Amino acid sequence: MVHSHHTWLKFVRDYLDLANRLEEAIAALIMVLGFTLIAGSTAISEKQGVRTLLLGALGCNTAWGIIDSALFAWGNLTDRRLQLRFLTNLRSAPNESEVLSAIGGRLNPLLEPEVGAEERTRLCEAILPVVMRVQLPNPDLTQDDVNGMIAIFMIDVVAVIPAVIPFLFFTEPRIALRVSNGTLIVLLFITGLMWGRRTGFNGYLAGCCAMLLGLALVGVAIALGG
Repeated sequence: MVHSHHTWLKFVRDYLDLANRLEEAIAALIMVLGFTLIAGSTAISEKQGVRTLLLGALGCNTAWGIIDSALFAWGNLTDRRLQLRFLTNLRSAPNESEVLSAIGGRLNPLLEPEVGAEERTRLCEAILPVVMRVQLPNPDLTQDDVNGMIAIFMIDVVAVIPAVIPFLFFTEPRIALRVSNGTLIVLLFITGLMWGRRTGFNGYLAGCCAMLLGLALVGVAIALGG
């Protein structure tokens, strides 16, 4: 069990960067919390209602996992195709001045206003040989894209587990639901805390922000009839 747990975590870390992992975890937790808060008040009057609620939460996050994994692959394809188009245009440019201008256009948002025009030109000239040798990206779906999609789907499905566990220990459905909701809120805080510590931000403040953001988004969903 421990080995499979570490294998799952390693797989997710290998194919999703920190930003994607935390973003997906927060979104998945919010989806489960929103569903249980919205549907829980009417669905847990009996044992069959609990089963319906849990299956609904699983179905909700499964659907979200499929949608978000598809969007992840689409985003990767878009990024690579834009890179391919940029590099292809560079290599087909009629003269070096147009090439330098195109490279400068990419660097300007990063360098301005601290770096002057002459320095930017020298920098573009220095990196030009490297840019011209860069391997053109694959414009098609890759195995890494597929693995990233699987990792996203796994995060979304696994996020349902903390919502389910209280129902295994509490016989009173409404108590189990409150514990389930509290657990998800705490996990939102922990996810924000991890984000803060990994990015140099105040961890406790980041945790509070993630928790409050999640609750606010759930509140919006409920208010809009989500």
